[in-house]
Amino acid sequence: MNVPVASAERSQPFIRGWVVLAGVFGVMMITSGMVFYALGAFLDAFVDEQGFSTGLASGGVSVFLLASGVCGYYTGKLVNRFDARWVITAGTAVSTAGMALLAEIRNGWQMFAVMILFGIGFGLCGLVPTTTLVTRWFERRRSVAMAIASTGLSLGGIILLPQLIQRIESISLVYWAPRFAVVYCALLLISTWGFIRAWPADVGLGPDGARPTDHSGRTPVGPPPGTLYGQAIRTQFFIFTAIGFVLVMSSQVGAIHHIYKLTGDRLGLEAAGAGAVQLLAGTSVVARICGGVAALKLSLRWLTMALMVVQVVGLCVLAVAGDELTIVVGVLVLGSAMGNLLMLHPLILADAFGVKDYPRIYGFGSLLMVSGLAGGPFIAGVLHDAYSYRSAFFTLAAIAVVGLIVYSFAGNPTRDYLTAPLPESEWAAPIRPRSSRPTPTPVLTISRELPKGADRPVLTGNGINGALEDMPELGETEQTRGRAAPEVWSVEPA
Repeated sequence: MNVPVASAERSQPFIRGWVVLAGVFGVMMITSGMVFYALGAFLDAFVDEQGFSTGLASGGVSVFLLASGVCGYYTGKLVNRFDARWVITAGTAVSTAGMALLAEIRNGWQMFAVMILFGIGFGLCGLVPTTTLVTRWFERRRSVAMAIASTGLSLGGIILLPQLIQRIESISLVYWAPRFAVVYCALLLISTWGFIRAWPADVGLGPDGARPTDHSGRTPVGPPPGTLYGQAIRTQFFIFTAIGFVLVMSSQVGAIHHIYKLTGDRLGLEAAGAGAVQLLAGTSVVARICGGVAALKLSLRWLTMALMVVQVVGLCVLAVAGDELTIVVGVLVLGSAMGNLLMLHPLILADAFGVKDYPRIYGFGSLLMVSGLAGGPFIAGVLHDAYSYRSAFFTLAAIAVVGLIVYSFAGNPTRDYLTAPLPESEWAAPIRPRSSRPTPTPVLTISRELPKGADRPVLTGNGINGALEDMPELGETEQTRGRAAPEVWSVEPA
């Protein structure tokens, strides 16, 4: 019988996984550069073109983030049930409509309605499906793959955002929003359907290019290991990690969406704001690659806590920065932590709870985190209107400190899924070595007493450990009975 076993053979080189990673990279770059980082430019356009206050425009950004977080939670369920490409495509359609409708905003309620629609689309094609694809295709080198893919987030801010800002400032957001939407939709569809596959099994592979095979040449695929969703979200590790990241990422995103305006206001140049955003994104690219390599050798927990401290320092520097050099230093410090913390959140959850229910676990964690993110830009905007950006950024730093303290109580993950027995199934049925197989033992012995006066001795033997060639021939009746007997004979005394 052919019993499937998963061999450690790997495809050399592991081309298909890197092609998928290129597609994920493209999706992240487009959604980041034309949506996430661009929210700051949209906020400034609402203030300049429509006369909204900074606090009201920041409220629109907060509504966007909240809508994307809620949608991200349900996106986790959709990615588990359907092909991730179709989920991203649905998000592309909705967010394209939201981006085009930015041109129609004339008052507050319209802004909130459009930003909710825009946020739903972003949630469907944002971090939940993209990070899920990385965790499915990579295991041993997951941190490096996640670092490379999420570098697209920063490159979107470096390459695409300046193009959007230049065009918005040259004419207006009202004119360019529909045109941005067409480009956005086309680029996302090319990245999704030209490069991505939902599972390695779709092309006969396992994580990291492993090629599981059996003796019949088939490619059996089994369920991925991992902790169940209901069990994972009740653990102390998940709860404290979620709360810590809610606070830390809230302060981070609040700074990201106001650094454009902060720099422009303090230096008196709008071009300086765009340069600060580009420097922030560029710093996060380099820091994220270094962080991905470091995550292969260092504890994810201690690396995360160290980066949270770096973020607090960067926010404090920006709070007091009044000249170009100090702003540059603050941006460099904040950028060193910014990209890494966003990357480490999905890595921490995948490492702690495995791949099986990762989309739902990360979707719920993302919902909680984005709920906090929605407060960051709003708090910074209100404090700016009431006091100054100095008070706003010191407040954001204090929020990050609280998040660091909460996360420190999460402890280390138990990784119960690594010790849980795998379900017995055809794809994973083990083959025991010959030395461990039980030796057949006789359970019955033939014993026949001959009638008085017979010359033949008593016959013993069962065909397993008995010597059949030493047994005298039986009569016709006995031979007939022998042929009809089972493998383990049972013969009653005559």
